[in-house]
Amino acid sequence: MPCGYIIDLARSLVLSRGWGIVTDRELLAHVRALTIDPRFVRNLDQLADLRDVTDVEVTAATIREMASLNPYGDGSRRAVVVTSDLLFGMARMYQILRDEPTDELEIFRTLDDALRWLEILDANEELLSALSQVPPIPEMR
Repeated sequence: MPCGYIIDLARSLVLSRGWGIVTDRELLAHVRALTIDPRFVRNLDQLADLRDVTDVEVTAATIREMASLNPYGDGSRRAVVVTSDLLFGMARMYQILRDEPTDELEIFRTLDDALRWLEILDANEELLSALSQVPPIPEMR
């Protein structure tokens, strides 16, 4: 899956997006790239848009590893938007496996519901435009 993110410091928000086929390698690359990004701070909110994911090739082991690598911390609110039952289940597994999380994570079926929960619904058009421009993360070695 090509996946990537943009950090919007003005809104204290990470816009993450995935599209195509979700794989272990790319999910882990996403969390690792975010962790080492000098602009990232643990209390940023996140909007993770997975509406354009077409297939899933992710193991339970990767979901567990991602949960252990969770870079978000105190005060962070994270909204994951999914459209398929399979992605909902994977996001729910991630949500459950996080060890004593200090961030809030909710899973939504619509972008509007996620934006409403993050209290940024008024920026819908601007955020849709930004999400469409999220570049893929370069392969990490």
